[in-house]
Amino acid sequence: MKEKKSDPTPNGVLDRRSFLQGMIATGGFAALPSSGVFGAVSRLAAPLPNSKVSMAIVGIGNRGGDIMRALNGTGLVNIVALCDTEMGAKHTERALKEFPSVPQFTDFRRMFDKMGKEFDAVCVGTPDHSHFPVTMLAMSQKKHVFLEKPMAHSFHQIELMMRAEKKHKVMCQ
Repeated sequence: MKEKKSDPTPNGVLDRRSFLQGMIATGGFAALPSSGVFGAVSRLAAPLPNSKVSMAIVGIGNRGGDIMRALNGTGLVNIVALCDTEMGAKHTERALKEFPSVPQFTDFRRMFDKMGKEFDAVCVGTPDHSHFPVTMLAMSQKKHVFLEKPMAHSFHQIELMMRAEKKHKVMCQ
């Protein structure tokens, strides 16, 4: 008789530990620098195993909005700040309706100045030309970063990002 395995996600909720195990199993950390998977995992901050990651979203329209909704849908993220240069424009309306009580900013630098202590990570969903400056500011303030390709426009910018990641002991993917 086959033994039934217990479900690691009771009630359909995925905890942080299961999420990280899944990332490791699927090679989700493969894009990290040479420290590899175990170096990346050991560099993670040590929050409570079932706590949510407080995250600021820079770029809430179009693709940035899709990323924001996907992250929020995991149940592992608490969105604490929204930033978009065109706040209130047609492409940002959906995000604003979904998160009406979350503080809103049109300048990511002001968001960091005002709320930097209230989030652990930043999702960058902006047009390609602004990935690098947002990411570098985030990492300089010891924030983990998620962004999609292209991460930057030159090998030099990527090298600077890798140095910042190592210096500030954060992860950028």
